[in-house]
Amino acid sequence: SIKAVVSTQSGHTPGTPVARKLLDKSFWTIFLPLLDFLHKQGKESMIDDLLAAGMNFTLDSTSLSDHGLEISEKLVGLCGNPTIKKAPLLLNRVLEKCPNTLLAEDKGQFASLLKVIKSQSDLQSDNLSTAVKLLARTTAKSTQARKWVVKYKILEKLMDLLECNRVTDKSSKSATAILSNAALSCAHCFQDEGVCKKQEVDVVDTMLKHAKADKGLAIQQNAAIALARLATNSPVLLERLRELRGLEILHSRFTPTG
Repeated sequence: SIKAVVSTQSGHTPGTPVARKLLDKSFWTIFLPLLDFLHKQGKESMIDDLLAAGMNFTLDSTSLSDHGLEISEKLVGLCGNPTIKKAPLLLNRVLEKCPNTLLAEDKGQFASLLKVIKSQSDLQSDNLSTAVKLLARTTAKSTQARKWVVKYKILEKLMDLLECNRVTDKSSKSATAILSNAALSCAHCFQDEGVCKKQEVDVVDTMLKHAKADKGLAIQQNAAIALARLATNSPVLLERLRELRGLEILHSRFTPTG
């Protein structure tokens, strides 16, 4: 049973190295068909059991990378279901173990990701944290993804999160990750001159607030990158940055220390 697999997978996979490798390969081969079956049957508690087993198998998996994209796409859809608690946790683990995994340029799968982001604002949410992390990774590589972020007004949602919150060294790990990746996703979208020219001057104020964040926080650098692209692509936003003495901040962020 699935629960039996979970119980035997409380740590690293048992047995000899060869046995562990075979068990690992077999698990990820049947993972998606079994997940689809349980989803069609409405067995949500058993889905969480299967995802828990997946969490344990990722600890020393050598086969996960062969299925990283397909698993990520399936888990994105499950992240929108609040009763399936472990979907964002396993998705985050898959992203850590498969650093080259990003969503394919498939509108249906990407729409599931955007739905999770658009529907949530809780900075302690595992769903939101994992979704924004995947968004940052995908928009870094995909022009189409950046276009969808703008078209479906996710850029506005990310800016709302950044406008209403601030990161400090006392912020939770989840809040820090969400806001840092939100700033990075915006920076990716600001590569487009047309997108920058449609932004109100308030975007400079918001990004500058985060560029002034506590030293060493990732959001500091991500916001500075966003500001640099805004200023490069829009004379109006460049002038606003000058008014706020933000050019000095940018210079300090991009100047090596030591």
